[in-house]
Amino acid sequence: MLQETETMTPRILVLHVPAGGGHRAAAQALVEQAHDRGVEAELCDALHFSPRWFAAGYVQAHLRSTEHAPSLYGLGYRRLDRRHPIADGVRRRVDRAVGGELLRYVRARRPDVVIATHFYPLSVLGAARLSGALDAPLVGVVTDFAAHAWWAEPGVDAYCTAPGGPALDLARHGVPPAHIAQTGIPVREAFGRIPPLSHDGELRVLVTSGGFGIGPLATTLRSFAGFANMHLTVVCGASERRVSEARRAVAKARLSAQVIGFEKDMPARLAEAHVLVGKPGGLTTSEALAAGRPMVIVGTCPGQEQHNEEWLTLNGAAVAARAEHAGARVSWLRQSGQLASMARAARRLGTPTAARDILDVALAGIVRNAA
Repeated sequence: MLQETETMTPRILVLHVPAGGGHRAAAQALVEQAHDRGVEAELCDALHFSPRWFAAGYVQAHLRSTEHAPSLYGLGYRRLDRRHPIADGVRRRVDRAVGGELLRYVRARRPDVVIATHFYPLSVLGAARLSGALDAPLVGVVTDFAAHAWWAEPGVDAYCTAPGGPALDLARHGVPPAHIAQTGIPVREAFGRIPPLSHDGELRVLVTSGGFGIGPLATTLRSFAGFANMHLTVVCGASERRVSEARRAVAKARLSAQVIGFEKDMPARLAEAHVLVGKPGGLTTSEALAAGRPMVIVGTCPGQEQHNEEWLTLNGAAVAARAEHAGARVSWLRQSGQLASMARAARRLGTPTAARDILDVALAGIVRNAA
C-alpha cells in the first residue's frame, strides 16, 4: 500500500472559509504550489456545503463585528480564547450538525489529505477523523501570528503555523508540540521574488483595505494631503462603495493616486511600492514580509490583528499609527531613513517558501497514513 501511494499522484483537498480574504488567499497559495509540483489539488469553500442561513450568518457576523463593533469582537476573542468544555461542546455540535454535507462531500472526493486554512472545517472533520469516518489525514494551517483556542481541535493530524507565538498558543491549548510544524503562513512564492527598491525619488505607497474593503480607508487617504513627492496606489477590495469613497477622498485631498477595486496581482502591486499602509491581516502582513516591504499599520481590530501588529512592530518591520496620522508617519519614516532598515527586517521575518513547506508536511502525512 505504501509503495502504491508513493507512485500515484496525490489528491489534495484545500478548504477555506470566506470570513475575510486571507483564508482564501492562503488556500489559493497552497493550490498554486501543489499544481507547480504536479500534485492534484482542489480549492473549496467549506461553507458552500452548509445551510444558506448558517453560511451567510457566519461570514456577516465576522465582517460586521470587526468593522462596526471591534471592541465587542475583541472582548469575545479574549473570552473564548481558552478551553471551555461546555461552550466548546455546544459549538462543535452545531458545527457538525450543519457540516454533515461537507463531510459527505469530502468523503466522496476521496482525497489523500485535507488541508484547512480556517478552524471551522477542522471542527467538522476532526471528529470524523477520530471516529474513522474520514480516512485522509487532516492538516490545519493557522493564518495569523497567534492561534485562538478554536484552532485546537481533536482529530487534526498536523498543524502548520508561523514561527513562535502560534505554536506556543496551540501547545497551551493542548496540541502536542510534535504535531506542530512552524512553516510560516502560506503566500504565493512570487512575493518572495520581489527585489528591494531604491528610496531615491518619488515614494510609492500602497494603501489597502483588505479583500472585503474593511478599514478606515477615507481617513487614511485624507492624512496624505499636503505631502509632496508621494504617489499612492489604493486597493479597495471587492467593494464598489469603497472604490467610490476612495476616489472622492483622493479628489478632495488632491492626491497623486490610482484607485482600483479588487487586485488579482498583488505581487506586482507590492513590487512597485516602497511601503504598505493598511490593516494587519494575517495574509496582508505575510505577503509584505515575504516581499521585504515595511508596513504602517492602521485600523487594527482587537483580537488576531492586534497580535499580528504586536509581532511586526516588536520585530521592527512595521509601525502602528492612527489613520489620521498615516501620511505624517510615512513622511517621517522617509525623512528619518528608517524605511530601508524596516524593509530589511521584513525580509528577515518573511517565509516565502511556506506554501512549499506546508505541502511537504501534507505529503508526508499521506505516506504515514498509508503505512
